[in-house]
Amino acid sequence: MILGLTGPAGSGKSTVSNIIKNNFDKTYVIDVDRVGHDVLTLSFVHDKLKDAFGSSIFENDEINRKELGKIVFKDKNKLNTLNSIVHPAMFNKIENFIKKDLKNYDIIIIDAALLFKIKLHTLCDKIIFVAADEKVRIKRLTQKRALTLDKALSIVQSQKNLDFGPHDIEIKNNYDDLEYIKKIIFDLIKP
Repeated sequence: MILGLTGPAGSGKSTVSNIIKNNFDKTYVIDVDRVGHDVLTLSFVHDKLKDAFGSSIFENDEINRKELGKIVFKDKNKLNTLNSIVHPAMFNKIENFIKKDLKNYDIIIIDAALLFKIKLHTLCDKIIFVAADEKVRIKRLTQKRALTLDKALSIVQSQKNLDFGPHDIEIKNNYDDLEYIKKIIFDLIKP
């Protein structure tokens, strides 16, 4: 079973994936953010990004993500250009990884806020949407991830209009009620 796990930053997707991982054998979690970082090291992605944004985004032949971020987060068209380069590479990497390397796993979790934007939902059997109130998310981002309040607010604001798409189940994760979350997950996964 391939589960798509989506929701805004600070909603508790990691809590949900950890519950699944700790309660079901042969579970593998694909962290799509990490895949995005890996894809930025591929030479063909370097070439496309250099063509699109110039050499100022490189430092010691590596993409300087901070510099790239300064460019794309000010301009929606440039962000769309970045996504058009990076998202297909991420999709292909994840699809190939599932087909070639994860055959022996019973449950594969694709953890991605941008599950639908990257079209990863097409690989999933079921989709879980994890939600939490904005105040709770900001608190988690500042306390658990040690982000500054400004950074946490910026992330929450940037995801306000993000389309998380249709889902099979929604988990409201405001109070870290692990037994409630566990019951919902077991109802979804157990045949």
